[in-house]
Amino acid sequence: MKIDFESLKSYTLLQEVESKDLKGDVYVLQHNKTKATVCLVSNQDNNKVFSVCFKTPPQDSCGEAHILEHSVLCGSEKYPVKEPFVELAKGSLNTFTNAMTFPDKTLYPIASCNMQDYKNSMAIYCDAVFKPNIYTNKYIFQQEGWHYEFDDSDNLVLNGVVYNEMKGAFSSPDDALTEYQMQSLFPDTAYGLCSGGNPDVIPELSYENFLKFHSTYYHPSNSFIYLYGDCDMIERLQWLDEQYLNQYDYLEVNSEIETQQPYDHLMEVESYYNLEEEQDDTY
Repeated sequence: MKIDFESLKSYTLLQEVESKDLKGDVYVLQHNKTKATVCLVSNQDNNKVFSVCFKTPPQDSCGEAHILEHSVLCGSEKYPVKEPFVELAKGSLNTFTNAMTFPDKTLYPIASCNMQDYKNSMAIYCDAVFKPNIYTNKYIFQQEGWHYEFDDSDNLVLNGVVYNEMKGAFSSPDDALTEYQMQSLFPDTAYGLCSGGNPDVIPELSYENFLKFHSTYYHPSNSFIYLYGDCDMIERLQWLDEQYLNQYDYLEVNSEIETQQPYDHLMEVESYYNLEEEQDDTY
């Protein structure tokens, strides 16, 4: 579906390609003020998709990216309820909704066949990532990241959603092997760190560094926005600009991934994982 961008002054069209596979036209634009990258796939697919993605290369293994993925979904400026996505799910017609942390990026995709539901989901996701309540409610970081508490026996213990999730991940031989493979193959890059968070290191993350990670990487200048399907792309782009993108100035964000230099000799590495009581040692 051809789109006329003449009336769209806030963006610059960089590339236009007709895609037979997607049965439509693909456009790559840049938001003029923030330099945010926007990709549009305009076709007749009724299952409309929106996604906002940020490059989030970790600087350590404290799990900032993973904890943020959880935390921004705990209420925002326009949607201050504790769990807006739980409330949305009660009446939403979405066909897909999720949030995912990768070793080098964080992705927030939604899809719906209903136009109003699609707009509602876009609004909640954009407000969540750009204006989360993490700056006014430290408890979100403590709940989703880590905190101290007393257990039933009055022992002081560590707890937290991501902290416990990663304890489970590191207890899995498969997950532990995958993590150690990345660290061994790419030790000088972001892939040599644990974006999900190493449970031994997560408690080193401070609230201040957590907020700094968000203010640095969750900026439109560091974003890649994707829209797909049968919808009014011009109207959606204008909405994005007026409600969010135009409220920011350009920010130079260093989110590039370093290149790992090849090894100059054969290396052999070994690592260990903990056995559960019911496991044997033949894994």
